[in-house]
Amino acid sequence: MLSVHPGPIATDMSDAAGLTEIAEPPALVADGIIKALKAGDFHVFPDSRAKQMGDAYKSFAQNVVEVSSS
Repeated sequence: MLSVHPGPIATDMSDAAGLTEIAEPPALVADGIIKALKAGDFHVFPDSRAKQMGDAYKSFAQNVVEVSSS
């Protein structure tokens, strides 16, 4: 199972939202998913903006979301 959290990605939707200049290539999402599957990671923050959010979210994710119940 993966939880994918992209930031602005170069798509029609990001263009329509006015994010064209900051949007990053869609390949980052695909590459991030493949890397996470190989590593057994749960969360994917594929682009630079998403990685910033991921760093802030990491502690919460590890202590609340990813905690396995015994």
